[in-house]
Amino acid sequence: MRRTLALTTAYLLTHLGYFSLLPVLPLLLERGAGAAGAGAALLCFTIASRAASVLVSGRLERFPARGAMVGGLLLAAGAFAALALRPPFPVLLGLLLAAGCGISVNGLTVRAYVAQAVPGSEARHRLFGAVNLAVNVGASLGPVAGTFLVWAGSDERLWLAVSGCYLLAAATTRLLMPAVPAAPGGASTLRRRLSVVRGMLRSPYARRLAAVNVLGWFVYAQLFSALPLFLADTVEHRAVAAYFTANALAVILLQAPVSALVARRLAAGTSPLVLLRHGCLLLALAFPLMAVAAGVPWLIFAGIAVFSLGETVYVPLVDTAFADLAAESAYESFNARQVVTAAGESLGSFAGAAGYLALGAYFGRGTWFLTVGPVAAALLGALAVWGTVRPLSPVPAPKVAS
Repeated sequence: MRRTLALTTAYLLTHLGYFSLLPVLPLLLERGAGAAGAGAALLCFTIASRAASVLVSGRLERFPARGAMVGGLLLAAGAFAALALRPPFPVLLGLLLAAGCGISVNGLTVRAYVAQAVPGSEARHRLFGAVNLAVNVGASLGPVAGTFLVWAGSDERLWLAVSGCYLLAAATTRLLMPAVPAAPGGASTLRRRLSVVRGMLRSPYARRLAAVNVLGWFVYAQLFSALPLFLADTVEHRAVAAYFTANALAVILLQAPVSALVARRLAAGTSPLVLLRHGCLLLALAFPLMAVAAGVPWLIFAGIAVFSLGETVYVPLVDTAFADLAAESAYESFNARQVVTAAGESLGSFAGAAGYLALGAYFGRGTWFLTVGPVAAALLGALAVWGTVRPLSPVPAPKVAS
């Protein structure tokens, strides 16, 4: 009970801060850095928050997981606090990289902690479910706070509020989370971990899976790169948060029935890759729908609903699909997933901000969405023709939010 309370409280705090910042981050960056600078800054932050832990995980294995969790949270808190000082662009990039690294380290060590401290897959699953609920509560409340502070002209207060959330999460983790010793055995090297990832991706199925995931995360990244800019051009500033809150609430409502349907399809023999393509297609179709509905702001919620449905199909399936690649090592499967996710989402973050601003300046708002949706759908069609053979002996793995 103490462990669950500590972990869910920490995740609620971190994701309250994270989702306060994410919907308005492209706007904050574009004000001082322009289209290319905003895209580059989002690229750096996304790469760091998704993949930095792959580079340092070998060293992290030598330390108790709780201490590494606290260290990652303190690193993120310090970097966000320093961003309130409005540093010059090169320093801003470095601070975003540091914040992303702290977020990534915390996400990795949470998984390591649960694996070491919680016996039995059923107990772990219950804990992961509680964590995911906390994440979605944070995702529903955070955008309201973030957009309120930005439109009130309190950018510095937003950075400090996000820093405070991570600082409180670090204190909660240190004071309430029961300690566990470091994992026994020697730490793996970066060369070994990346060689395992390369070995898994030699499989034709794994290459198809990687391609669909790079594309899917590229499209998913538009939610927090291009969409905030589109909403700022389209709706009243006070209403921007409502769209992101609607996304979080829709995921909370849809996830259970969609997961049950997906589980039945998987049990009937449908390849995870087929279902991932379906989820990715829904994500891609949501953006041109929002662009077409730009003249009637309340209709943009229809695009948000389609995106949320795609998210409930796509995101939980990613871990299940990657678990098939290395049944003997869930840790190495996670490394492969991190590499692919970082590639797709970081490219999507850069392209979403820079592409929206560049195309919008010449062809009008929504042009980027009308481009991304059809191109992604065409690529999914090509990947469907490429093949969807399912690997032998799939082994499901539990999922925890990052």
